[in-house]
Amino acid sequence: MFKPVSALMISALVLGGCVGQDETAPVSSETGANNPLIPERSAVSFFAKKEEVYLGQPVGMITELLLERRPGGFIVRVSGVADFAGPFDVQLVPVAGSEDTGTLAFRLLALQVPGPVPAGAAARTVTAAKWMTDKELAPYRALRVEGLRNSQSVSR
Repeated sequence: MFKPVSALMISALVLGGCVGQDETAPVSSETGANNPLIPERSAVSFFAKKEEVYLGQPVGMITELLLERRPGGFIVRVSGVADFAGPFDVQLVPVAGSEDTGTLAFRLLALQVPGPVPAGAAARTVTAAKWMTDKELAPYRALRVEGLRNSQSVSR
């Protein structure tokens, strides 16, 4: 009993003494910025979630676009009918370059698996919503949502 306890105590003291020591000297940004001998460290953590590319396809037809007023902002709610049965992971993705026209444009995208499964419009209908504050919508006069074959717009 005496040997395991003494070994544990000695280990704890030895490891405890190593806590304050740092083997790498801090490198200032002026001296270590262009030094090829100092490896560059990534700012990304090992535990950080990796950015995944969204592979959604445009929904076939936009059937409804509503801009619902709420305290502090608006809820943009869009419904559409997809081309294939079973669409999932529906998102409103901003269209790049549309901010210059005074109209904020989105594209309604969904992950769709093409297949021969016949389905009615009810099985292919999707709805997506996005919360936008008054500050985000202040510079825009109108909002447009694009699908594959049509688009709908609403003015504020």
